[in-house]
Amino acid sequence: MLDARRPRQAPGYQVADMESLDGEIVLFHPATQKILYSNRSGALIWGLCDGQRTVADIIQLLSEAYPDSALEIEADVRDTLLTFARQGAIEWV
Repeated sequence: MLDARRPRQAPGYQVADMESLDGEIVLFHPATQKILYSNRSGALIWGLCDGQRTVADIIQLLSEAYPDSALEIEADVRDTLLTFARQGAIEWV
């Protein structure tokens, strides 16, 4: 089950050094030249991928921080993490 898995940022990925993007980020992997753009919610999710928190933990934290968006957060977290995983930006531990 996805909720029990622990995502962590894949080695080598870094946030590109750019001007303020209003909370959005660009992830860059120098060795592979991969670039991955992420919106504000994706940036928050990326920051929580530490290998310690489960997917359920991330959903709970963001739902508590943004209660008006709690219904959308669950699907957004899962979709974003699956996208990060497909792009090689996170690993499951």
